[in-house]
Amino acid sequence: MNLRQLRAFVLIAEHGSIRAAARALFVTQPAATRSLRELEQSVGAELVRRSARGVELTVYGEALYKRAVLILQEARRAQEEIGQMRDGEGGTLNLAFSSAALTVLPAALAAFRARMPRVAVAFNEVAPPYSHEQLESGRYDFLVQTEYDGDIDDGFARATLFTLPLAVGARAGHPLRHARSLAELHDALWLLPGNLQAPANLLRLAFAAHKLPAPRDVIPCQSIAVALAIIAESDALGIFVRNLFDHSLLPRGLRMLSLAHELPAARVSILTRADSPPTPAAQCFIDCLLDARAGTADAGAPGPRPKRA
Repeated sequence: MNLRQLRAFVLIAEHGSIRAAARALFVTQPAATRSLRELEQSVGAELVRRSARGVELTVYGEALYKRAVLILQEARRAQEEIGQMRDGEGGTLNLAFSSAALTVLPAALAAFRARMPRVAVAFNEVAPPYSHEQLESGRYDFLVQTEYDGDIDDGFARATLFTLPLAVGARAGHPLRHARSLAELHDALWLLPGNLQAPANLLRLAFAAHKLPAPRDVIPCQSIAVALAIIAESDALGIFVRNLFDHSLLPRGLRMLSLAHELPAARVSILTRADSPPTPAAQCFIDCLLDARAGTADAGAPGPRPKRA
């Protein structure tokens, strides 16, 4: 078993076609087929099966695929780490961010590019559970996500960037704009970024903190920009970190409701894989985030720095 064979196998699995995988590898179809057959001989099991829909993974192929993706990502990270240690060159940081981190992200990015100008950076929006799967597989270097302010046991290493109170947002002129409690908002339509069943479901936790059942009329929305646009032009409500209401991303027609009681705090956390230390570039970006956080006077108390492995 070698990296060439694993790379061919992963692309065959992801494309569902040996021909498409060969194109992605810039090799001939017979060469891609040969790599696959060599890998099957090495593990002693059939990994793919041809069907009317193309190529499908066998049960053995499914098991190997998860490991192969991780092996390839770790090999990439190891190569990039050596280059970054040697001369600061090489590699790409693939990151996922919650909108709650927008107050510190621009300054952190500017500082990072000044320190490591040759490392490319790609940003994604946090969308559990997909983003967690990408972090687990090594495709994301780290996540910055909003979650409830409590212990979460999901196998990831985490450090607090900052903690913020939550607030409810609605359009100007909303029929419930004068509501003073969550109980008055229970039957409204809510838009909630993220996965409704995730531990970081801030809406469910906010209602539970006041001994109220979770709202029934909830639309999950993975994009914060889409959620804000809909809320600003409809009677839907949303729950966000309070600092978002001071950000230029907020539509002009959206307002924060003045509730008579406090909502639970949300924690903005940096998540990394517990079994794989960040590359020098990833650690540098994390340090830049924490430095930017320390320079933001009105964002709350800073969290601890993640420890280097």
